[in-house]
Amino acid sequence: MASTSPTRSKSPRAGRGSPGVVRSGGSFASPSLSIGPLLLPTTAVLILYIMSQNLRISFDQESGVFPNMVSSMLDESKTLHTLRNRGRIEDILAKSSRWGHFFEMNVSGLVRNETRTQRIDITQNLHRIEDYDKMKPPRRKHAAKTGLMADDEDDSSSRRAQESKEPLNIMLFYADDWTMKVLGKLNPQVITPNIDAMADQGMIFTRNCVTTSICWISRNTLATGLYAAVHKTVRLPGREMFNKTVPWLETLYPLLKQNGYYTGLVGKWHAQQPAEFMKETFDHHRFYMGDHWMHRGGKRRHVTDLNGEDALTFLRRRPKDKKFALTVSFFATHAVDGNLSNPYQPMPESLGLYSNVTIPRPQTATEEHWQKMPWFFDHRNVARIRHKHRFDEPSYDKQIKNLYRLATEVDSVIGAIIDELKSQGVYNQTLLVFTTDNGNLHGEHGLAEKWYPFEESVRVPLVIQDPRMPESAKGSRNDEFTLSVDLAPTILSAAQIKPPKFMQGRDIAQLYLKPEEAGDSWRQDFFYEWNQGDNNGIHGHGRYQTLPSVFALIRKDYKYFYWPQLKYEQLFCVENDPYEESDILNSTMQTTQRALHMTRARFSFLKSWAQSGNPV
Repeated sequence: MASTSPTRSKSPRAGRGSPGVVRSGGSFASPSLSIGPLLLPTTAVLILYIMSQNLRISFDQESGVFPNMVSSMLDESKTLHTLRNRGRIEDILAKSSRWGHFFEMNVSGLVRNETRTQRIDITQNLHRIEDYDKMKPPRRKHAAKTGLMADDEDDSSSRRAQESKEPLNIMLFYADDWTMKVLGKLNPQVITPNIDAMADQGMIFTRNCVTTSICWISRNTLATGLYAAVHKTVRLPGREMFNKTVPWLETLYPLLKQNGYYTGLVGKWHAQQPAEFMKETFDHHRFYMGDHWMHRGGKRRHVTDLNGEDALTFLRRRPKDKKFALTVSFFATHAVDGNLSNPYQPMPESLGLYSNVTIPRPQTATEEHWQKMPWFFDHRNVARIRHKHRFDEPSYDKQIKNLYRLATEVDSVIGAIIDELKSQGVYNQTLLVFTTDNGNLHGEHGLAEKWYPFEESVRVPLVIQDPRMPESAKGSRNDEFTLSVDLAPTILSAAQIKPPKFMQGRDIAQLYLKPEEAGDSWRQDFFYEWNQGDNNGIHGHGRYQTLPSVFALIRKDYKYFYWPQLKYEQLFCVENDPYEESDILNSTMQTTQRALHMTRARFSFLKSWAQSGNPV
């Protein structure tokens, strides 16, 4: 097991550790592998024997989709945390028939724990909703899981909605840097009555997460339905998703346009704008971002005000004989990066809001929690730099109130757009979705912003109001893991457009249209990545001192972090430690050791699976 970390340096110049000090919470690399060349053959044989004893995996040999996990693990036996990406998206697209085998594949993966007394399933939930449609599983009540009442009337309503071939209009409200607590439905201190009303008439998903918590990567995932490791647009500027790694005309926005929708996006695009692709993507677009105040028509205007104006213009000028799909891509509540004294700039009319309210600092926004961070987090880390002047103790009250004011302004614009939909008589034929590109740390763990797989960073609001939704589902909460890769398939399905097979996500509507079937087959965990280098996160990412790459396995009971540049592991029992205050990786408790073996194995499996472009 891992060695105990040495006492961190308090010197600002020295930072809080150095790469020459072995401080990992636990590493896959074993000292026994650093031996002389004469013993290497013996070591290889021993590794092969151990792996063959510990892994029981059978695959459909004709499928060709899932990489051979045993050989992958043996190939990387010195660092078990890495599995090679053997399923490039180019191969998947060139041989689309290979995807059909996925649904016929017999996959089992049982890994024995260290005591070899209990097997741990690392390939759970590979069956997709399509499989369960074929299997016709026994009907069972699902009220405890989703808040739905599975009575005959609701089933009939759900069936009618499913059988309807009328595509819905699409209205996507896509905010920026919102964490779960910046929503009145989940935090009564925040004023968001219009989004709250959407939740009352629809469903709020309390475990909705992003697969990468950073603006442009997450927005590219929205457009493509793919993990960052697959769409490859991980740096700015980047054109990878424009026919280099993805067939762009088969992604979300072009497909809507090809199928007769009048399409538009106003606000933050945060990607390249190749003219030859834009004309095939949007009938109307107006892109802008980066500041809270801009000039238009000789006047100084707030960016959220412009978002509302442009959205209403789109709706009023659209052709009334066509379905429409509009994304209102807000810049709020994103900070103005580089403005240290005033990063959150609401409209003057909003300054009276929250003025008499006391907003407590987060439980983990303390120096003690900052000191618990891994040794390579020091004064050079970007999240720590931005924490100062935003969410340190002297700044917190002003900045969090301004941030909440920006959120209320966004909500007000959403209300005006919904009123316009009602006045045009299309409100009941429109899918309304509110979500965001990533979460945001408001001082938790002594940090600001995103990137890392802490709850406040990866867990983001998702509210869906769907005319097809059964009455019993409205106003309820769902705690299944929904992901940013699910948004494109969900929107396309509402438009009666079959999602391309290369998209990795699922139709979230199944959770309220077919809750019994979807609930049985829905994912129980997922793989998270923040990485701008190779798929192992070691080469090409950048300096670990400023923004280290990190991967994670996220479950409802445990979260496992792996920082590949430092070979540093962390394990949190979020079931009992929801604020991620205690890294238990060094615990000698038997239950913790069992959890560590399970999460390591499951992490390796899901990393290879997701990064190879497979459905998740």
